[in-house]
Amino acid sequence: MSKNTYLILGLILLAILILAGTDIFQQPADKIADKINGLIMLIEFEGIEGILHWEKTLDEQGITALIQAQENILNEFPDVFKRLADKGYEISGLYAEEPFWDVSYDRQHALMKEAKEAVECITNKPMRVFASRYFAYDENTVKAAEDLGIGYILARGTAEEKAVVYKPEGYNVKIVSVSNVPFEEMGRGSLCDYSLWARGAGAKKFGEVINYCLNNKPSDMILVSHSYLGGTRLTWWQEYEKALNSNKVTWRTGFDEWLTNLEVIEMPFDQIPQNREVQYIIPKPAKGIEDYEPIPGLEEYEESPEKEMIEIMCF
Repeated sequence: MSKNTYLILGLILLAILILAGTDIFQQPADKIADKINGLIMLIEFEGIEGILHWEKTLDEQGITALIQAQENILNEFPDVFKRLADKGYEISGLYAEEPFWDVSYDRQHALMKEAKEAVECITNKPMRVFASRYFAYDENTVKAAEDLGIGYILARGTAEEKAVVYKPEGYNVKIVSVSNVPFEEMGRGSLCDYSLWARGAGAKKFGEVINYCLNNKPSDMILVSHSYLGGTRLTWWQEYEKALNSNKVTWRTGFDEWLTNLEVIEMPFDQIPQNREVQYIIPKPAKGIEDYEPIPGLEEYEESPEKEMIEIMCF
């Protein structure tokens, strides 16, 4: 071949490499590395110390969480949830007294509206996420959320450790199906400290379950903590620390960033998988939460001047 032929072939090869390289460089680093798209979710029924501990840690890492607190906790510590909302934490509404399976539209609408007004009064931001007890929902839940302008309903997991977002055709509401994993003879449950604790497992087993999920490399995952457990007890917290520091996950800065990094599945409502399995209605722990060693130096709640103003406006 002549020198000109070699030169032309070399230029063609160079152009191919440049185009391929451009495509690689335009991809986020976590996509190239095939990392899990991760979101932290916190649930609180008991107090505020666990939320404060999680807040401190997540602040240091530059990320936030989806938070769901029972009404009495919201009312007792409204200044904390206002501060968290201002930082970008997504504050979800909750009706913890009853699962929304086969409940009338009118009742669901009324209860959802009440939760929405309570959250929005405290945060001064739209409430975009809602869940009932056990993350239960039916089509009346979706209809009520649509009419109230609530964009997301939390649901029990349907795809193993992979979290999935479904969009029912004809609705603007999306259903966020959380990570759900098997616990051998204990049945299935959320990827969550409480789920294992309530079934009699300890922190070590919880760590094994987290590792199992990480090693399976789901594209999307939600790691949940009942913060009064995982955010206050040392051995449980250590398992969350390992997950937060894992190089297998990109923990998103917030709910919206997590959503933009996954694929929403649209289908008719009656074709969306549902999970109604609940095997821990009555907790049967091997050890009480108070019997676990607390995290040293937990931050105590200090009432802010804003609390009184929120109480006057909302309560």
